[in-house]
Amino acid sequence: MTSGGFVKRREIRYPNAMNRKWSLILPLIMGLLIAVVVGCSAGSKGRSFIKSSRERLAISLLANPRVEFANYHVSGKRDNATALDNLKQTAAGVPAARSSYGRAPGGFTQLDPQMLRAMKKLADEGYRFHITSIAGSSHSSRSRHYLGVAFDVNKINGVRVRRGSAYWREFIRKCEAMGATETLGPGDPGHSTHIHLAWPRPPGQ
Repeated sequence: MTSGGFVKRREIRYPNAMNRKWSLILPLIMGLLIAVVVGCSAGSKGRSFIKSSRERLAISLLANPRVEFANYHVSGKRDNATALDNLKQTAAGVPAARSSYGRAPGGFTQLDPQMLRAMKKLADEGYRFHITSIAGSSHSSRSRHYLGVAFDVNKINGVRVRRGSAYWREFIRKCEAMGATETLGPGDPGHSTHIHLAWPRPPGQ
């Protein structure tokens, strides 16, 4: 205690060797912590980007007046797996529903982002088209529709798809240039009134 009545705090001094040790260790610890935080953040953003990319494409397509999605099935059946339902489900971040009548397997699937990007690009290039089915409706037992990688179109630029009508052949070529590997239309069995556009099956399917 000093003469003025105050307690004098003793200053603790660490040996020089200990100071040098901590001066080397602390930067390493801080570097490791930063690397862990940044890595976790990047991984989280990567996962959300993959998910939100599909959602953003669906939202953009729903808002695009050049693309129409049927709210019915050509068969007349009613369920929650129409082309419009599938886009709304994808925009909401949930899997697209499949129909469960005829040869349709029921259940759900994810819509392929590459296919959705092709739809958007076609609209951006000026095409107006009407999509009758994506993951829903009844198709052949091994149809790519059930995998979320195919869609059908029955009207392009206001013209219905028929053997001698305009636009559909050019539309098919555009899709093939954007990765479609299965394309059918008038002249192919069961496709006299629409075109079928499908991208590759997911691995193992």
